[in-house]
Amino acid sequence: MSAVRARITGIMRPAVFPSLDHALPVLWEHVRRLPIRAAHRDFIRLCIGPGGGDGIAHCLSHGGRWSVTLYVGELTDWTAHPITITTHQL
Repeated sequence: MSAVRARITGIMRPAVFPSLDHALPVLWEHVRRLPIRAAHRDFIRLCIGPGGGDGIAHCLSHGGRWSVTLYVGELTDWTAHPITITTHQL
């Protein structure tokens, strides 16, 4: 059986979840209140927010890995935090 391992570097420690459906709300809860530019927030919400996850599920089923970089802060003063989800054998 496969579970998923998810992390947001510098924001959320790696954690193993029984499924992608369990991981996405936790990831979104860590991200949703951060100072992120509106267009970037919309993109991240489409990926991991409510109703998201189809593209991630597709990537996991074909390659076992999905990642995107979250940019927190303003246009000239930001930090990069990779969001990584991988399949994990139980």
